[in-house]
Amino acid sequence: MKGTILQPTFLPWLGYFEMIHSSDIFVVFDNVQFVKKSWQQRNKIKTANEITTLTVPIKKTSRSTYINNIKISYDHGNPLEKHWSTIEFAYKKSPYFKNYSDIFESIFKQQHSTLLDLNMNLIQNICKILKINTKIVFASHFMDHFLKNNKTENIIELCNSVGIDYLYDAKGASSFIELSKFEDNNIKIEFQEYKHPVYSQMWGNFVSHLSTLDLIFNEGENSLDVILNKK
Repeated sequence: MKGTILQPTFLPWLGYFEMIHSSDIFVVFDNVQFVKKSWQQRNKIKTANEITTLTVPIKKTSRSTYINNIKISYDHGNPLEKHWSTIEFAYKKSPYFKNYSDIFESIFKQQHSTLLDLNMNLIQNICKILKINTKIVFASHFMDHFLKNNKTENIIELCNSVGIDYLYDAKGASSFIELSKFEDNNIKIEFQEYKHPVYSQMWGNFVSHLSTLDLIFNEGENSLDVILNKK
């Protein structure tokens, strides 16, 4: 079974969904250490004047806290409603904003307790919009925590627990993955080589590697074909 193991990021980029679409199963890596100021809590959109970064504020916690235990901070009001106002202002004139705005507005106007809940609500709804039907499971449902200090061995253990014998991994993982150990465990591994497509986009010159929201509001039902470089 071909699978991908990805941390739950905030409003992910196009390549994230290419990996999910290309897999039989998507394992949400929710029981690993949270990295502050990473894509787990922020992403970029394009406004009329600039590229804007949306960041979800979190409650103070220890550096060893797992992703699934990170709480959103509402100390200064609801940051998600502010995010939605920024998104609405940026994309309200885009071709497909009205087609999908209700879906995203309802998500951003909820008061999610954890960052994981917010991110998965967004990821799962984007998958529905893109008509991606890949099965989604959580690493924490298979393993409470990882006992080994070796990243490769932990991933292999997770693959074996889920039933993955063909891992589709992010290109960045190639810097630390020990390929020989995957061979020893009869697990094939492929690293993503993603060519970012150019699509119809508002506000001047094209900018790549934004949130998939940018694609959806500009390309609508063509979005998956764009992600797969079919358009």
